Amino acid sequence: MDQAKNELVKRLREVEKQLEQEIRRRRAAEESFIKSKNMLKSVLKEMPVIILAIDDDGYLVFYNKEFERVSGYSAAEIQANPQVLELLMPFKTGESPTDIDTQAEWKFLSQDGSEKTVAWSNISGYFPILGWKSWKVGLDITELKQTMARVDTLSGLLPICANCKKIRDDKGYWNRLEAYIQDHSEAEFTHGICPECIKTLYPGL
Repeated sequence: MDQAKNELVKRLREVEKQLEQEIRRRRAAEESFIKSKNMLKSVLKEMPVIILAIDDDGYLVFYNKEFERVSGYSAAEIQANPQVLELLMPFKTGESPTDIDTQAEWKFLSQDGSEKTVAWSNISGYFPILGWKSWKVGLDITELKQTMARVDTLSGLLPICANCKKIRDDKGYWNRLEAYIQDHSEAEFTHGICPECIKTLYPGL
């Protein structure tokens, strides 16, 4: 009887020892995971692109410094309003950057009311992160869009007078070369005289 009791006690101690080892192993794995996740967050915080993450309830749970810079909202203001995305991105009913499957462009209203254009990419499917339902990478392309809108490229065949060098526009009017270029580009003219014309106009100089 005593031998059976001793054997049972021995087995119980072995089980307890195994449980303690398993608990230590799981704690170490959890600590390692938390450390890795914090390190990842630190890296993402400093990335020169917008990064934001959404939880299962649609709340903003992670954002980086570039998000603060482009949005104009400080970390304290964002934390005070977890639904800040609704203020920043006035999207149509049923549409949201959180629903982006791959890539898309969205208008992004900063705190000062200026409109930003951001190219978003959803990379959640490639790099899932525990606790983040989805996370997006955004690139501020506002200046690029504004530049493209301002540029009116001169292309194709331009009818130009062989004698006076005026250019005929789409309405059939003949315009001075510099006036046509100014109307169809961002170029501005400043006048001077080339060496050949100086000789012709001022032969005594």
